[in-house]
Amino acid sequence: MTGLIASIVEAYGELRVNKGRILLSLIGVAFSVFALTLVMGGGSMLSGALQQSQEQWTGRHATLQIFSMGEGSEGAPPADEVVLQELEQMGITQRTRVVNDQLRIQTPSGVRYTEAMGVDPAYGAMFRVQMQQGRWLADSDQQRLAPALVVNEALYEVLGRPELGTEPVTVYGPRGAEDSAQMIVVGVVESSEGDWLQAYIPAGAMGSLPGRDEAPMVSDFRVWVPAEQSSEIRDLLASRLQSTPAGSFDVSESSISEEDQGLGAVKAGVTAVALVVLVLGALGLVNISLVTVRYRVREIGIRRSYGATGGRIFVGVLMESVVATVIAGAVGVTAAVALMKSPWVTDFLRGNGLVEIPPFPVEAVLMGLAAATAVGVLAGALPALIATRIKVIDAIRS
Repeated sequence: MTGLIASIVEAYGELRVNKGRILLSLIGVAFSVFALTLVMGGGSMLSGALQQSQEQWTGRHATLQIFSMGEGSEGAPPADEVVLQELEQMGITQRTRVVNDQLRIQTPSGVRYTEAMGVDPAYGAMFRVQMQQGRWLADSDQQRLAPALVVNEALYEVLGRPELGTEPVTVYGPRGAEDSAQMIVVGVVESSEGDWLQAYIPAGAMGSLPGRDEAPMVSDFRVWVPAEQSSEIRDLLASRLQSTPAGSFDVSESSISEEDQGLGAVKAGVTAVALVVLVLGALGLVNISLVTVRYRVREIGIRRSYGATGGRIFVGVLMESVVATVIAGAVGVTAAVALMKSPWVTDFLRGNGLVEIPPFPVEAVLMGLAAATAVGVLAGALPALIATRIKVIDAIRS
């Protein structure tokens, strides 16, 4: 250990003496490591943005979809009761019903139709719903006399931006003013597409809406399960729901993994490009190291004459290159992390669908430092080998 530390200290001293010769090559290595770390870290964060954006439509990986394949027998319990009972027995808590419907809602400019979706509170986490104001639906909203309503930004503007949680809005049934009810807007979510009007209502409160004698039929059920167990859970659910009093149900996976989207191939391609950049930076360092060794022929010969072994010379020259590239790599990695965590980059990622900004990938940092060390070893090995083959008498005469 003492010998290694001594070699590092000696190498650092030589770098200070010969810094003019290697400064430009180290800048190239630092930039290469910066590019490698930035591409790997940025690529990982961008793939996360794409994945999270996709999950707003298909649900987190792995989300299973359960939908009815046929009506049950006469007098059978409702489908949602049967399915929810099975999910309860299996211990699946992340689940939601999905009921598609329409609302006729009063706005300052008249009555407008809007798409309405009846969901359970777990829907927000499963589909990465982004709240802009207020709150998402809660379990207590199922029992409210004035049903809670979460609207998208477009509908919130059309409604005249009512006070959240207090100011009611009027919803009409088929018979107009004779068939109306009050609802309370409790939250606003980000609009997904243009001026499309969208509202979310507790699924259990759908039957209390005006003009409805009973709750609309559940379109389907979504459950969020561990990705590594999705196949087993899907098969088990399909088996248990194949034949029930409420009819038969089909179970399929609706979410899409990174591999399904082809993001794994994108990451591999990005990494390959970054490695090519790093190799080009290493070539410049090899050339500078060879020139530096030729300038130091006389110095190496004198050290050999005083008893320095070939191994000592080899390690000394090699460590000069390694220490230099590690320093340059640390600078490059630091710059890459600082850039990716800067406010303008994180704002850009949020604008492209990244709901939760993850920390900079540790593997990208480690890969950058490991690549810098590897470049130092490869760039220093050839000059170090040449240095050990210098004959003492020829070196002293030069």
